[in-house]
Amino acid sequence: EIFVEDVGRHNAVDAISGWMWLEGVEGEGKIFYTTGRLTSEMVIKVAQMQVPLLLSRSGVTEMGLSIAQQIGIGLVARAKGKHFLVFNGLECFTS
Repeated sequence: EIFVEDVGRHNAVDAISGWMWLEGVEGEGKIFYTTGRLTSEMVIKVAQMQVPLLLSRSGVTEMGLSIAQQIGIGLVARAKGKHFLVFNGLECFTS
């Protein structure tokens, strides 16, 4: 597990990506959690880290969803308490 906080959400993502590279950590089987919107840039960065599932307390942009669907990244947004919305990657939750 690694937790990074930064004023800019992209800075935090880049810090995690760099840490994963330095430590030789693979993204497969991981979940990336953020409190920010799931934008196209966020989806692309997570895909480059080979993390299959992106989770956020906030919403998802239309372009973020479109890219996630094209490349097969699972998107879960509006995750607060016991409620969440699966926008892509329902297979991550079924056997």
